[in-house]
Amino acid sequence: MMPVSEDALPIEVHWAHTVPVDELVGALTPGERDRVGTLRTAEARDGIASSLLLARTAVGSWTGVTAGSVELHRRCPRCGSRAHGRPSASWRSVPDDAHWTAVPHLSLARTAGTVVVVTTRTDEVGIDVERRTDHVFDGFDEVVLAADEARGVDDEARLRTWVRKEAVLKAVGRGLDVDPRSLVLGPGGEPPRIARGPAGPWHLQDLDPTDGAIGALAVRAAGPVSVRVTQVHLAGRH
Repeated sequence: MMPVSEDALPIEVHWAHTVPVDELVGALTPGERDRVGTLRTAEARDGIASSLLLARTAVGSWTGVTAGSVELHRRCPRCGSRAHGRPSASWRSVPDDAHWTAVPHLSLARTAGTVVVVTTRTDEVGIDVERRTDHVFDGFDEVVLAADEARGVDDEARLRTWVRKEAVLKAVGRGLDVDPRSLVLGPGGEPPRIARGPAGPWHLQDLDPTDGAIGALAVRAAGPVSVRVTQVHLAGRH
């Protein structure tokens, strides 16, 4: 293994298997319980509850505070709504022995059975994940692929393209407000890279948390990065 530069940007990725919300309700804040309670399906309730708890756990790991001391927020840059938008975090109090003096930036993603969170010092970071067995929607190539990107590939290759693009678009804070065809990736079979799109340099890597999930991480970074991946076993008390 190549040695990691002391100047490398630290990036922490936490992932977990989705846990039924009934097992997590004791660890959710009143606001989180209210949000989860508005969701119509059990899959959505379990996924959101697991994602919220994992995000607070990840921020706690970064800062040295407990997950229960972390508060999550969202704010849409377009409409100002706090019901959606890019996530951020704050805390109620910081212990003297906290590992870091600043709250990290973060990005969240989830698919059936799996939730992931990335934390780092820069706000230009994004992560995405999809279930490997998912089928892409009809017309995927016309909506997602640029004219000079490969077509006629299988669904897994399409999902790989999707999570890479979504990770980059989340990193620039625009998500699908941006036409994914404006972002062109390098040819398949090569290490993931951006051939045309937001100005770089970028670190783009595939990151599959489980055999059943396909994921990607994107961060705008001029220098080396150090990525650490940790599995978290979610529980209902923090």
